[in-house]
Amino acid sequence: MKKSKSQLKIQNFSKTKKVLPCKKNGFTLIEMLVAVSLFVFVMLIGVGVLLSIIDANRKARALSSVMNNLNFALESMSRNIRVGTKYHCEENAGIVPPNIDTPKDCNPGKLFAFEMSGGNQLNPNDQIIYRINYDGTGIEMSKNGGANFVGITAEEVVIEDFSFYVSGSSASDNYQPKVVMTVKGFVGVKEKIKTKFNLQTMVSQRALDI
Repeated sequence: MKKSKSQLKIQNFSKTKKVLPCKKNGFTLIEMLVAVSLFVFVMLIGVGVLLSIIDANRKARALSSVMNNLNFALESMSRNIRVGTKYHCEENAGIVPPNIDTPKDCNPGKLFAFEMSGGNQLNPNDQIIYRINYDGTGIEMSKNGGANFVGITAEEVVIEDFSFYVSGSSASDNYQPKVVMTVKGFVGVKEKIKTKFNLQTMVSQRALDI
């Protein structure tokens, strides 16, 4: 049986037709590089912000610690000085003079001594003394006229300057004795978290001396 021309054309077309493979979707190398680069960029920004927050938190905690410690130390000093008598101030903090029970003004001084409340007015060895320590990093106190000193500020607090301004210490000058204390320093060793501070307080003797 002979096939028609149209049947022959359809048969020839089916023989020459090829089935094309299905195209698979995916990421190209350039797309992968762009995606990874964006991810790394975002992560770097996020890590930088996180580190900044951590540094700010450390700085805030360090500042809070130093302020609490210094406030407690200055408050304790002010309370003792206010009820004390015989204010004596020296320009040199390294040497405790033998006449520490003799009233003396200074402007400024690095060592301050006084007779504590309830102390023996005739005994110079019971004077309370405040000064900056030998290495110049903290404030120390003596309750026995300079025989022994103990630190009253934390090790994290670095005191760069501690000065006293005493006036009216003499009983014959008709002025009420008063003391102005200035403290300068910083907290934190690293520059990023280092916080500087300057504090000042004034104390007047409670007992009348005019």
